[in-house]
Amino acid sequence: MTGGSVRRGQRAWLVLVSAAAIVLTVLGGAQVSDPIDLVPSVAEAAAVPGVLALAQYLLLRSGRIEPGTIGVAGLSAAIVGVNSAEGDGRMLLGVLLAFAAALPFALLSGYLALNAGLGYAMVSAATVLIAADQLVLQVVDRTVNTSAPLLRTLGGADLWLPSVFLVAAALFGLVALLRPTSEPMPLTEGWLRPTLLIFLPAFGLSVLAGVLYTARIQAAIPGGLSRDLLTVCLLGLAAGGCSLRTGEAHLVDVAVGALFAGSLTTFLAIESVDAATASLVVAATAVVFVLLDLARSSPAPAPDPAPVPDPR
Repeated sequence: MTGGSVRRGQRAWLVLVSAAAIVLTVLGGAQVSDPIDLVPSVAEAAAVPGVLALAQYLLLRSGRIEPGTIGVAGLSAAIVGVNSAEGDGRMLLGVLLAFAAALPFALLSGYLALNAGLGYAMVSAATVLIAADQLVLQVVDRTVNTSAPLLRTLGGADLWLPSVFLVAAALFGLVALLRPTSEPMPLTEGWLRPTLLIFLPAFGLSVLAGVLYTARIQAAIPGGLSRDLLTVCLLGLAAGGCSLRTGEAHLVDVAVGALFAGSLTTFLAIESVDAATASLVVAATAVVFVLLDLARSSPAPAPDPAPVPDPR
């Protein structure tokens, strides 16, 4: 992230992406008799990448993104899913264990990001992502169906608008009240305070994304989860115009990008595209959006020179 460029035409970008999301929903709805019937599915599909993108949006305050949060989301989904098979009590224990697992990741990532430089921090993020994937394989080696009533409620089977989307919308509202900015936090305050204000909430959102993912599919699945969450999260960021180059992002950008990601994944599911091809399409679409973002970035205008005092 250079911080020396600005985004051009962001309003037009959001309008076009919103229109594309509507077109995908209409095309998919044509396969199920009525586009309106598809709205709850799109909303539910958008919730998980939306919450994960919120985590990255918070981290943009420190001028970077953190792929490790996606690994923690995958680990949380497995932990919560396995502990949800027996009932509410164990599900609550699983949620607490997921938050406990996120704590050391957040502290380590915060320390490295603010003290060891971007290169070390990105290596740490990749390590967390890989380690979380391996831990998922240790936690669950087969698909486990969940049965906790709370997760069934979050799935929203009896509601026109899925509860999982309402949870995501509430989180968007909370972040809007906090009003994070893209300005880097001052490092003179040490690493612990920015970590508590930025990294812990971001990793906490990743845990909640894991809970929402488990509620949506009603199962814990082994392997590949973090990869899928990574691509759809990056798609949500890139589609919304959250510039990975300049570090600029706003809450509306994240919301629009998440809805586009939800409409695209829902459309691919309706068209019966296999999982491997769908992941490839999502990743390729994210790359296209990133390239478009690079093309529309322009150098920031130079500040006006200070007036020269009159020697008289």
